Amino acid sequence: MTGMAAEVGDIRQRLNETQQPLYVSLSNLLETEIYEGRWPTGGQLPTIAELSERYDVARVTIRQALGVLSAKGLIVAIQGKGTFVADQVKPRKTIALDSDWNYLLSTLDGNSAESIEVVKSCALPPAVDEPEKHFKDYRYMKRIHRAYDEPYCVNDVYLANDYYNRDPDTFDRQMIIPHLTKVSRAKLKRMKQSVRITSADLAVARHLGIPVNAPVAEVRRLITNRKDEIVFYSTGLYRGDLVVFNTTIDVPG
Repeated sequence: MTGMAAEVGDIRQRLNETQQPLYVSLSNLLETEIYEGRWPTGGQLPTIAELSERYDVARVTIRQALGVLSAKGLIVAIQGKGTFVADQVKPRKTIALDSDWNYLLSTLDGNSAESIEVVKSCALPPAVDEPEKHFKDYRYMKRIHRAYDEPYCVNDVYLANDYYNRDPDTFDRQMIIPHLTKVSRAKLKRMKQSVRITSADLAVARHLGIPVNAPVAEVRRLITNRKDEIVFYSTGLYRGDLVVFNTTIDVPG
């Protein structure tokens, strides 16, 4: 099998493994390629026949996938000339998972959050097996985080009600971590962060607009105050195509 044939076979296999209609999976793939610059802004896409051969799918599937991209404003069809990537494609905001606090705050700047489930009073989940002290009362919020109106994270958040009650309206409307630094009378001390790669289940895929089983980064964060009390705990599932891991390691002399 030639290199090109092997690549086509691999792409077709990945498309078939998703539980979404084939044209939806293909539109997601093409959308990623546009954002990654494979099809540059203003550039012409291959013909439907060429795309059909490239991705080993029927022409009707190509037309359906292009229809999805057109509805999103990512491509424009010009009669007699062909199909082109739109001139005004908004760049995707990548989410950098650095270990630097100030850099974390900068990546959250301008993002928005929507609560889709709330429990006003509860304890931390049993999975939080940490030596730090727990508050007796937390507010649980399942939230969808967006950047440029695009969902990038489904987040399960536990915020100590002692902190939430200091400014509930703002915590309900805005990103929690930046505002937490403003209302903390007992200064925050430390954030622990862990990351592992997993896959999207049906609910997460629906919230983030990605295929079922698509890679997602599970990010767990735990923030304590100067009294070593757990103020904030979250488990976020981030779109794998929008997450960047940045780590600097000093080499010992």
